[in-house]
Formats: sequence, structure tokens, C-alpha cells
Amino acid sequence: MKRDQILLLLVILVAAAAVIIFVSKQVGGGDVVVDGGETAEGSLSLVVIGIEGLEPRLIERFSEGGGLPNLSLLIESGAFGEFASLERGIDPEIPWTSLVTGMYPENQGIGGMRVSRRGELVPAPLIPASRTVDTIWTLLSGAGETVGVIGWPGAWPAEEVNGVMAGPHNRAILDIAHGGDVAGRVYPESQQEAFDAMYIDPATITRRDLARFIDLDTMNPYEALIGQNYISLAGSYAGDESHAAMAARAAHDPGVESLLVNFLGLDAVSQRFWHYMEPERVIDGATLTDEARADMLVQAETLGVVLERYYQYLDELVGELLELATEDATVAVVTDHGYTGVELDWVGNPKLGHSMHSEKGMWIMRGPAIRAGVRVDESELFDFAPTLMRASGITPAIELDGRILDEVLR
Repeated sequence: MKRDQILLLLVILVAAAAVIIFVSKQVGGGDVVVDGGETAEGSLSLVVIGIEGLEPRLIERFSEGGGLPNLSLLIESGAFGEFASLERGIDPEIPWTSLVTGMYPENQGIGGMRVSRRGELVPAPLIPASRTVDTIWTLLSGAGETVGVIGWPGAWPAEEVNGVMAGPHNRAILDIAHGGDVAGRVYPESQQEAFDAMYIDPATITRRDLARFIDLDTMNPYEALIGQNYISLAGSYAGDESHAAMAARAAHDPGVESLLVNFLGLDAVSQRFWHYMEPERVIDGATLTDEARADMLVQAETLGVVLERYYQYLDELVGELLELATEDATVAVVTDHGYTGVELDWVGNPKLGHSMHSEKGMWIMRGPAIRAGVRVDESELFDFAPTLMRASGITPAIELDGRILDEVLR
């Protein structure tokens, strides 16, 4: 073959390869890359995503201009509701358990009371052994469905399921650091080593790893990520990255059919960085020294975007989970509480931490049994589980405290 013909053939092959790569990037779809570089179609029939501290006002605010495409699409194509949650400062294990049981705390064990050895009524331990009713995952597991439960509050230590369960990142990291019983972190034992390796130690997260969340165009941006700013963001990112990796692993191996995964990082990020997003709220009303005001303004230039970018990061994780689901899967996103933002006390000091929590939560649902475009303003936290159960074909063995939101269902 002549030299010119060889060159022409090479040009044609390169052009064809480029076209194939371009088309594959544009098409997307329900394929996911798994260990070993293999590609598998999404196989999940139920995906429940818990996000601690998700605030509807910020979803609307950050969605402008396409900032949260996956959450926006779920809201537009499904149903959306807000509900009355439990009181501020309550242990998260209690509401997050009610969100999967549909029961009041006193009727589900976790959050209720028990009789001690002395015959006294004492609070029941916030562990699965205290739970007296079924959850979404135990009902599915009992019906023969394979389930994956990743990082769900109230699911520590891991319990026996038909599938896999991995405990919350914050509990696991402490357990690993102090040489705790490995049986408490992951079920079954055959998955222990693989999932243990996915718990990311926050100490390994560097400031450069967190660069996506800050404004690098300001002066000395990494100096703003010091002390509690760094600790909070690094811990949140490590935990949510761990849970996302575990969820993908569970969908592939052991190949679960229903997945419940919880992301806890937004709660800490909201508490730590909200006032940088709205510094005027604190500067104008709080009793701060001139030096403290100046320092806050300087840090706000770098850290004022952290909360919005963390919402964008979580939206990406939601998108990745949607890729693991079938086209006709039932999908839900839920939070136990939102945020009021930064408020000032009677002295003029900002109220931070749990004081920023609202007493309202929210959910988004989409699926074959869900009516698109429905908005529910009046409901309770306990109504989420019965409604999702009905939409997913799950039949509880007892009457639940929450009600089925019939207006949501087809």
C-alpha cells in the first residue's frame, strides 16, 4: 500500500474514533461504570435519597440558571411537598427512623421509652435493636427484595438484611479509630473489607481537595479554610463521598434492587457557612467588634459561595444515583428539617447550630405511581413512609401513624 493511502486510512480511523467518543458523551443514559471498567445498565427499582438539612428556599434560589439540574428535574417531573417535622435539636436517629417507618417516636422504639432493669421508664437506646416496627428496608427484605442501606441514621450497628447495610460515616470513622467491633459497621461480613475501605478519613482531605467549594479568585483563599471551617467542610465532604461510593458499590455488588442512602454533610456545612453567604445579617445586627466585622467580610469573599457549591455537589450525587435506576424506578429525595438561616438572639449574638433549623422538612417523589406536578403544603413527617410504601407496592403489616397522601398518587 502506498504511503499516501496509509496516511488517508489513519486519518479516517482517527476521525471515526472521535465521532464515536463524541456521540457516547452526548447520549448519556442509564449506563454506569463499575469496578473493572465494565458498563452496566441502571437496575434499581427504588432509590430513596436522604439529605440532612436541605432547604427548599435554597433549592429554588440555587436552581436559577440551571444550577441544580437533577433536583430541578425531579421536582418538575414528580411531586413535591413540605411537612411539619419534629422539634429542633432532637437526635437525628429519631426523625430519620420515622421517615422510613411512618410511626411516631413513642410507637417505633427509637425515640420511645423502655423499662429498665430497675423497673423504671428510661429512653430506649437509639439503635436498631430498640426498633419495634418495620422499616421500608425490612419490609422489602422480608418480601425477598435485595436492599442496600447506606449511612442511614438509626441504622447503627448494621442489622441483618437481604442485601447490604453500611453504617453512617461519622460513626464508622470513630469506630475504626478506636478499634471498634467490625460487625457493627457493615452487613454482611463478606462485604466488610470492601466497604470498610470506602470510609474516607477526613484527615486525608486537603484544602486543595476542597477548592471546588471556595472562591479561588480572592486573596489567600486557602487561608479562609482554617480551624473549624476546614474541619467542618472536610468531614462533610469525606462522609458524603464515602456514602456515594458505597451506594454505587451496592448497586453493582451485591446488585441490590432497592437503595436507601443518606448524605449528612449539608447539615454541618449549612451551620458553618450560612453566615458567610449572608454576612450582612450578622454584621448589621450582631454585637461584633470592628476587627471581627472586618475579618468576616474578608472571609465572606472566599467562603460566601461554599453553601451554594455544596448544593451543586449534592445535586451531582443525586444525578449519579439516578443513573443507577431504571427508567420506571420510584425515586424520592427527603430531608428531616430545613433551615431558617442566621437569626440573632435578644443580645444581638447570632444563633447558630440547631437554632438555625426550621421545623419543616420536605420531600420530592417521582415514579410510575406518582402524579407529576402535585404540590403538598400540609402534611407531617410521618406521612412520607406510608405514601412511598404505597407508591412502591410495599404493604406494611400494621396500621401506620402517618397517612397516605392520596393526592400524590395516580
